[in-house]
Amino acid sequence: MPDCPHSHVRASLDRWGECHWHLHQMEANYHDPDAFRYALNSFIRAVKEVPIILRHDLQRHGAARKAIDTQLDKLMRNALFQVLQKKRDFIVHHGVLALQSKGAVYTMEGATVKLTFPFPVAPWEPSDDAYERYKEVCRHDKFWRGIGPDCDSSPAIVRTWMIPQFAGRDLLEVAFEAWTLTGQVLSATVVALGGEPLDLALLCRHEPALVRMKRYSQKEFFMSVGGIDLDEEDRNFQAARAHRQVEKKTGQPPAS
Repeated sequence: MPDCPHSHVRASLDRWGECHWHLHQMEANYHDPDAFRYALNSFIRAVKEVPIILRHDLQRHGAARKAIDTQLDKLMRNALFQVLQKKRDFIVHHGVLALQSKGAVYTMEGATVKLTFPFPVAPWEPSDDAYERYKEVCRHDKFWRGIGPDCDSSPAIVRTWMIPQFAGRDLLEVAFEAWTLTGQVLSATVVALGGEPLDLALLCRHEPALVRMKRYSQKEFFMSVGGIDLDEEDRNFQAARAHRQVEKKTGQPPAS
C-alpha cells in the first residue's frame, strides 16, 4: 500500500495547522490588544517557519521539490513574507509588536449601520475601555450624544488593526492572505506527491466586518449616559396607551 502523500510533509502541514489555530485566536481576541498581539506574534513566527520546514520535508523528494520551486519562490517574494524576512523591523522592540489601531463608533439599528463617526481607539486600549470613554464624552457633549443611539438603535465600537507596511489594510486580512498563500504551496506539494489538493476554503472564518465590530447594550447605554431606564419608559408608555384606549372607548378617563 503506497504511503499517504501527507505523511511526507507531516511537519509542514502541522505547522500550517498551527497557523490556522492562531488566526482564530486573533479573531476571538480582536478587541483585546494584548491577547490579539500575542496571537499575531505566534502566527507570524509559525507562518515564517512553514517554508523552512517544507524544504526540510522535501529533502528526499527531489521531483516534488522541483515541481513546487516556482510557487515556493513566489511565496517568499510575497510582500508579507518580504516584511517577515527583515530583521523584525515591525515585530519587536524588546518583544512588543508595534501595531496601529483605527477606530469608530457605529449606531446600529438591528443589523443595519445607521450612522458612523471616527473615534480614536489607541493600540494599547481594549475596545471596552474605548466604549467607556465614548459614553463619558456623550455625558458631557450634546453633539456626540445627538449622533448616538436613540430608542431604535444601539452603540458599537469598530476598530481595525494595521501596521505601517500595509497601510489601510486590516492586519487580520493580511494574516489570512499569508495563510492561504502558504496553503497553496503546500497543496501543490501534496499534489506533486500524488495526493489531492488541500481544502483552502476556510469556511470556518468569521465575517471580517463582524470581527472588527463590538456591539453594546442599548439599555445599558441609556442608563449609564442619561440615567434613563428604558424598561420603565416602556412600562409608562404602555400604561399611557392603555389609559388612552379606555378613555376613547368610554368617553371618560379610567378610575384611578
